[in-house]
Amino acid sequence: MSEATHSYYDWQISTLMLAYDVVEPIDRNDTARLAEREQQVREELREMVHAVLPRDYLDNPQAEFPPEIVMLLTRATLQRASAIINSTGPQAQ
Repeated sequence: MSEATHSYYDWQISTLMLAYDVVEPIDRNDTARLAEREQQVREELREMVHAVLPRDYLDNPQAEFPPEIVMLLTRATLQRASAIINSTGPQAQ
């Protein structure tokens, strides 16, 4: 994973983690729950990417994403964050 790709992935994780914090904050000292949430967000992100990414890119994970693919993933990430924030109840999915 290139440094740019890794930082983009970190941004996606952070964005969804912060959205969940709006709905159900976790104390920063509760490392077990924070780790569990992060693992759930990583899995959710993996599923989202597989649902959104065109087959050509899923079949070739080494391919660099052109801007239109990054925009597609950004929209999906922000839409998911919005859905989380606007949900009712803890960690509604």
